[in-house]
Amino acid sequence: MDYAELHLFLHLSRTLHFGKTSRECHLSPSALSRTIQRLEGEVGQPLFERDKRSVALTTAGELFRTHASDALARWQRFKQHLGEGPKLAGSISIFASVTACQSFLPRILDNFRRTYPDIHIKLETGYAADALSMLERGSVDVAVAALPHRIPARLAARVVLHTPLVFVAPTSECRVSDQIERRPIPWDEVPIVFPAAGLARTSAEQWFKRRHAVPNVYSRVAGNEAILSLVSLGCGVGIVPRLVMERSPLRAEVRQIDVEPRLDPFRIGVCTDRRKLALATVRAFWDSVETEQA
Repeated sequence: MDYAELHLFLHLSRTLHFGKTSRECHLSPSALSRTIQRLEGEVGQPLFERDKRSVALTTAGELFRTHASDALARWQRFKQHLGEGPKLAGSISIFASVTACQSFLPRILDNFRRTYPDIHIKLETGYAADALSMLERGSVDVAVAALPHRIPARLAARVVLHTPLVFVAPTSECRVSDQIERRPIPWDEVPIVFPAAGLARTSAEQWFKRRHAVPNVYSRVAGNEAILSLVSLGCGVGIVPRLVMERSPLRAEVRQIDVEPRLDPFRIGVCTDRRKLALATVRAFWDSVETEQA
């Protein structure tokens, strides 16, 4: 196998779409298929599961993706050492929530830093709901955000992971705990710590609307950690991404409630203004991002 084949494999592992990868890498679908078949022959196992409607990485494919990424990063560093590689320098500004910084973002940044150590990363944290507005104002080059169902045409986005949006309640004995134990749950009585803005608020509002219920709003709060703080105190039931709950220092003091219908899951991704992809530093970061599928 050669480095060009590894590049094609990694591109396909991100898109999971043979047609898109063949177009963006400027080769025919049949040539791409032959390349993947050749790699699978060398590995000795299928790297992708594919049918007429979908493409997915196999377990072997997941492992090979790590190998291919490491191999290309080492090759890039070797060429840079010889003075042949793209010694990109400069800076890139990234906005992300604290949860993203403490969970999946370090893996993405590590892959980027190993390949482009001379690019200075400016990382800013804040409320997740502010991510897209930071891009719109031109305050940052890249944002890590929950992606809407319809992404504005001016933005480029790559899904990194999916996480359910869940109702959470206190684990302590209190009036709220008693209320959610009743069947059916009296949603018109249960105090709700409502997201103040963003996709979580929209999803929560739609959920209550589908149930023909009016939420008993305890307060509208900006920031998932603030929501979890009030929930842990027994002030009400909150609505947060499960990833946030699982990573929170308060995770032992709150618990997930199973509800029907389920809230729409979040697609978490990196996004940027398409015009910024003309910047070498942003394009380098963009190309280094590996996606995960639900």
